[in-house]
Amino acid sequence: MNRRRFLVRLAGIAAVSAISPLSLALAAADPLATAQHLIDAGKFEEAVSMLRRITVDDPRNERAFILLGRAWAQADHPAQALAAFRAALRINPADTHTRMLADILAQRPLPGETASRDKGGRHGASRQEKAALAEREAFAAGQGRLPPGKGPFRLVIDAGHGGPDVGGVGASGLREKDVALDLALQTARKIQGSGPGVAVFLTRLSDVPLSLAARGACADLYGADLFFSLHAPFVDDASVSGMYLFSLETGGGQDAVARAVAGFENRLAGAMPGFSRAGRHGVEAGMLRGGMLGRFAGQSARYAAILGKSHGVGPFSGQGGVGTAGLSLLSAVDAPAVFAATGFLSNTGDEAVLADAQRRRDLAESLARGILEIVRDAGGGPPDVSPSL
Repeated sequence: MNRRRFLVRLAGIAAVSAISPLSLALAAADPLATAQHLIDAGKFEEAVSMLRRITVDDPRNERAFILLGRAWAQADHPAQALAAFRAALRINPADTHTRMLADILAQRPLPGETASRDKGGRHGASRQEKAALAEREAFAAGQGRLPPGKGPFRLVIDAGHGGPDVGGVGASGLREKDVALDLALQTARKIQGSGPGVAVFLTRLSDVPLSLAARGACADLYGADLFFSLHAPFVDDASVSGMYLFSLETGGGQDAVARAVAGFENRLAGAMPGFSRAGRHGVEAGMLRGGMLGRFAGQSARYAAILGKSHGVGPFSGQGGVGTAGLSLLSAVDAPAVFAATGFLSNTGDEAVLADAQRRRDLAESLARGILEIVRDAGGGPPDVSPSL
């Protein structure tokens, strides 16, 4: 039996343990299960201490190194997490899921590449790219504050597209990947300034490509309580305008806007190269499709509704809406997940809003307020204050 199948069977044992006293007893006797419980409870220092002892005693324990990487990552120590994941890969180089986690963490701390590229004669940074660079530096300066005891609400903000995948492009040349990154960084920074009740992570902090599997792996890596993905699609109907918030469609149907957004985004996502995510094939894929993918549907829909109510119409001419969509990205995430179409680059009015720096700041503040309402709804929220820098 190869290790991947063994881990899948372990996952099955974990599911049975909910009703089996014997399995519960076996799990309690497993120090790695204990370490996992410590990570889930936000007791990262205890988990790291236990896992480091295990890896010293058993330097070939791949699972211990993977858990150690997760503990370090969730405590916001990316360098130590990267070292642990690389140790796991030395033991099992074929583990593509762990390789993705290592690749994600390798972005941090981020090299200052933008200026050198420009001096080398390649394309100059757009205003959105320069604004995103400043926001990235400000956000990174405020990271690393996790309260003791039970962990805070863990928010993963995903800036759609990146690298050669520019996403939609408006009539003026405004690119979806730049808008998404700027909004993600500004929203993250505003939430970060609201207090210690939320730990904020981003799938990308610069103009880098990420596959769907890598974005989904970020939700795993950081133990997301909410995965929030930002976009500004380009659809065929130029009259579509406004903020649309989607959770995963699991059989309830989708309207014309949802189908248009899913068609556009899924086509671009399908062209993005990357590793396949572990457990997405054959029998394992059927198990996931039948259970895991829908288990957060209700929670995701509720969070989308909270965001929609908080945001209202906003700066756009269109009313927007809340619904479900068959988005490949959402099916790659094993956590409560919301996809936000923050206006449409196919609509000239929406594009003008998104091109305006002040209105993007206002939009980020509105998104931050909505997310803080979600945190309070989840029962772990910060005080009822407006997000601020």
